[in-house]
Amino acid sequence: MTHQRISVSALSSVRWPFEDDLALWRDLGTGWAGLMGAKLGDDGDDVDGRLTALTAAGIRASTVVVPRFDLGAPATWDATGKALRRWTDAVAKHDGWSMYLTPGRPTGAVWEQVLETLAEAVAPSVAYARDKGVRLAFEPSKRTEVSFVNTLADAIDVAERTGLGIVADIGNFWMERDLRATLLRAAPHIALVQLTDVSIGTVRSPDDPPSGGRVPFGEGDLPIARILRDIKDTGYAGPLELELIGPLGDREGYAPVIRRGVAAAEQALAQAGLLDKRKEGTYGPDEQGGRDARRRHLGTARAAGARSAARRRGAAGGGGRHVP
Repeated sequence: MTHQRISVSALSSVRWPFEDDLALWRDLGTGWAGLMGAKLGDDGDDVDGRLTALTAAGIRASTVVVPRFDLGAPATWDATGKALRRWTDAVAKHDGWSMYLTPGRPTGAVWEQVLETLAEAVAPSVAYARDKGVRLAFEPSKRTEVSFVNTLADAIDVAERTGLGIVADIGNFWMERDLRATLLRAAPHIALVQLTDVSIGTVRSPDDPPSGGRVPFGEGDLPIARILRDIKDTGYAGPLELELIGPLGDREGYAPVIRRGVAAAEQALAQAGLLDKRKEGTYGPDEQGGRDARRRHLGTARAAGARSAARRRGAAGGGGRHVP
């Protein structure tokens, strides 16, 4: 049985339907799973039925990937907000840990103005999720088609301004300077930690395509042991979600790549002190803090947002990005 702090993301088997994902998660004995909203369906009954099946298997949602706001089309925000309220209700009903979106692509405005646009768009959804005891988060990403926030350092500013939590995916931030210090600053805002690995790759000739990319956990070039020790020092106590995307899963098959990644993660996480030593199967989602931990996070995020707003008011007239 998989250690109950480990979650497996449905993105690891992106072309499978939910039913195939669930069968593998049950076989692995995971206590958490990361869900893609697109796999759960658009109909409320379908979503509730699949989340009920997940609950019946003894598994909770570490996260649900939900629709993002189109920052260049304010007329669409009401519809997106209504969809997020439905997702929030479903996640809260089944005691899920979090849900997240990408922050949206650049609009052509300066970075600070895009941040203000995001803050305006998400404010009602953040408040609604907070009232329901659900973490609403965003993922900073190198993919500029879905994210104007490309570093963990910038994500802290976004979290303080918007009240959104941060999805900390080590595959996105592993190369940032002063990473340990940045992780510690981000600690009050981290809603979910995602684990992955990357092959840095090599350049054989100037006209070759990049040879690097995501690979199964433990089979790449990242300094995983060091990063996991730093994550431990943040005090993050939630699920640790494996996101095993990459071409190897398509070639070799999702199941063997996921099983290998889970085994490697258990070993690496145990060595970093992120897994306790109790008998497997006794460390369930309730013992990861459940709603109490979520409420502590939400209260911290609210306080951090208030402090950030006060600092911005005090610095009114200055034109630069806020640096805490």
